[in-house]
Amino acid sequence: MSTWNFRSLTDWVSTKIGISRNSINSSSYQYLIDKPSWLSLSNPTEYRRAVSENPVLNGCMSILAQAASNGRKYLVDLNGNEVLWSSKKAAVQAARKLFVDSPNPLQSAFEFNYERYYYLPTFGNNYVYMNNPSSLDTDILTVKTLMNLNSEFVEVKQTGKLFDQIDISGIISEYVLTNYNPVKRFETDNIIHFNELNTSGIGSSIMGVSRLQSLTLPITNTQLAFEAMNVLLKSRGMQGIIKSNAKDGTGTPIMVPPSQKTEIDQKFKEGYGVLENQKQFLIVHSDIEYIKTIMSADELGIYDEFSNNAMIISNGLGVPSELYKTHTKGATYANQAQHVKSLYQDRVIPMVENDDKIFTDRLKLRDYGLELRTSFDHVPALQESFKEESSALNMNVRSAELAYNANTIQWNKYLEIIGEEGIGTEGDVYKFERDLITTPKPKENEITEENE
Repeated sequence: MSTWNFRSLTDWVSTKIGISRNSINSSSYQYLIDKPSWLSLSNPTEYRRAVSENPVLNGCMSILAQAASNGRKYLVDLNGNEVLWSSKKAAVQAARKLFVDSPNPLQSAFEFNYERYYYLPTFGNNYVYMNNPSSLDTDILTVKTLMNLNSEFVEVKQTGKLFDQIDISGIISEYVLTNYNPVKRFETDNIIHFNELNTSGIGSSIMGVSRLQSLTLPITNTQLAFEAMNVLLKSRGMQGIIKSNAKDGTGTPIMVPPSQKTEIDQKFKEGYGVLENQKQFLIVHSDIEYIKTIMSADELGIYDEFSNNAMIISNGLGVPSELYKTHTKGATYANQAQHVKSLYQDRVIPMVENDDKIFTDRLKLRDYGLELRTSFDHVPALQESFKEESSALNMNVRSAELAYNANTIQWNKYLEIIGEEGIGTEGDVYKFERDLITTPKPKENEITEENE
């Protein structure tokens, strides 16, 4: 099959599954033919709609974005020592404006980060525009604002060259924002591209893949569960059949006239039920039978299925399912705090630490002797954890001191127990041996109390 015919076939298939092409993105879909590029297997618009309309997704994204945005940014020097924001150095003040005060005229630092961590797991990619109005190289001193581009409408134009490149501009030629007319184009050096890990095997590793891709089935199931619950709560349909078993003398069933059916129906609606002044039981002398035609949500298992699928979605996004509560069982404060701690330690902190390294690199902070860091020490659940670790460390220190003073462990072992590095073979000594080494000997001509 010729290249032209193959491309025509892929164009036809793409049209059938809802992928449209234009002059901006047509080259991006040729990853099957000549060069790797980002091709979302689902329409990014559907990702946005799913998160905005599905309460489970929206709730999990909110929990994740809120937690990641709670961090407090700070700077350290290249030795790891904290650099105060009050420093008068130009690079420190520029970083403070972008990461503490306001990254752009429209958003606070919290709002900026919240939006970032909404885009990243939803679309798999987050694009931060570094506004450098000068003609100088882009770094912390020339960038005046940071702003998120809407990931739904960003097209990444790739060069097709990947393995022999030493710079990002050799891989990506430009970023294009397509929801403007004319489209807006951004140079590679002015965009910081954050992405989820791409394990799909499609496209290059620099393009992220939305976590929603692998959650299509549970997302669909929760949507169907909502629809089923809505139908049951709103219309409920026919509850059952009241069957008359009355027969004439020959055994032939007697038909109930329409007027009598209407009268019975009206009586049931008005006279019987669980409301005030309604009767709960009907006593009749006729031979009748009730046939149930509807099942409750519990009998259908809707709530259990909904809860199970919500748990799969939560786990897929890295949010402990207990934090997005879909069941009626209570949770203790201690358990809840433990799940918050798990959210930060397993998902949020590693993600934010990675992003800080990217910011440090792209803003060339190391050229000014700085690195960006984020602290979550102020989060109550983590403060409890720090207290526990501190208490455990104190117990270890006391135990180590007793053992070392009793000459049962060597100096290097003592350092290991309290969390410090050893000092080589010189530390493989007991206390009495170390005391002999560190205690100075009197000089030959020095007069002591003993030889007086």
